[in-house]
Amino acid sequence: MRAFVLSHFSALWWFLSHRDPRVDSNAPNLVIPKSADAPDVLLAEQLRWSIGLDGPLDFLVLGDGAFRRSASVRPHGCTQDLPSGSLIPIACHARDAELFVCSPELAFLQICQIVDTTEAIYFGMCACSDFRFDPFAQGGVVYRAEGSHSIASLRSMEAFLDSAKGIRGVKRARSSLVHVCEHARSPKECALGMLFCLPSRLGGFDLGQLSFNEGVRVFDGRDRWGRPKCITRYPDIVIRSKTCKGERRVVFVDYDPVNTHAGDEKALLDSRRRNDIATIRDASHFSITSDDAGSFDYLEMLADRIRRMLGRRARPLLRGSKDSASNREVLRSAREQRHLLWSRFVVKSFDSVIYDMR
Repeated sequence: MRAFVLSHFSALWWFLSHRDPRVDSNAPNLVIPKSADAPDVLLAEQLRWSIGLDGPLDFLVLGDGAFRRSASVRPHGCTQDLPSGSLIPIACHARDAELFVCSPELAFLQICQIVDTTEAIYFGMCACSDFRFDPFAQGGVVYRAEGSHSIASLRSMEAFLDSAKGIRGVKRARSSLVHVCEHARSPKECALGMLFCLPSRLGGFDLGQLSFNEGVRVFDGRDRWGRPKCITRYPDIVIRSKTCKGERRVVFVDYDPVNTHAGDEKALLDSRRRNDIATIRDASHFSITSDDAGSFDYLEMLADRIRRMLGRRARPLLRGSKDSASNREVLRSAREQRHLLWSRFVVKSFDSVIYDMR
């Protein structure tokens, strides 16, 4: 029985496209196979029926396993010992083959070995998200309702990195997790959150503290006994900051793409949601459409409006006149980095981001 291990981008993509097998009866495999191969072209197509992904597949080669490279297979050698529980068995329809997938925590660490910090933050947010890809759903993304919703968490990531000392990529993974937020419900939310809240040096507008889909209670009339009722709304993006005087402020941002918010019924629901959130004291609410997200100039203007509502100084912070040659260069460089982040993540789909890195 030959072992095959789905790894790196393919492992993360598989988890984001399927139910987490750990939710039911498939516990992580405590014993790591001594050897694992990269499949040949014919076997790779057979395994694809079990994996359910298009495009090149990443496989981890363990021990003295066969190292085969082709248009459909991307092999990755591994000579370091993996922590117990790093591999999870998944059903395999190919004969005489045993198929495993790297845990989301291991897949994230593997990705951190070959990407930069901004890319690592993006994939970390996706791994700690609450969405699942579904090609039959409107917009192609659904809320992951099973289990604990996300396939990984900041706590599980940090615990895995503690057990993976000595494996390449741990340092970048730790530095990236500082900026990772949990509970996004789409890749676009991840990208917009990064653009608005990452530090300027990483390509963000540095607007404040980021969180996704926080429950916010709003007034909803009174019940039959005259007691006030409340309902819970979940703004896609929540940004918190302090003014120069120490006053705490909050801004809510919703992403309303045309593929899931078109039609009269959706327009009515969106209008009611905006009216509900408008009743929250000392909070501002903004909506972003697909066309808005496709315009960097508009997002740049919106970020400045949010900054003003939060009472926050513009970033990067400058010394002296902003019209000086040195400060103009700082501002130009910051804008270029923001435009690069927008072009790499906001305007592209998740699969396009992965294909650009291969």
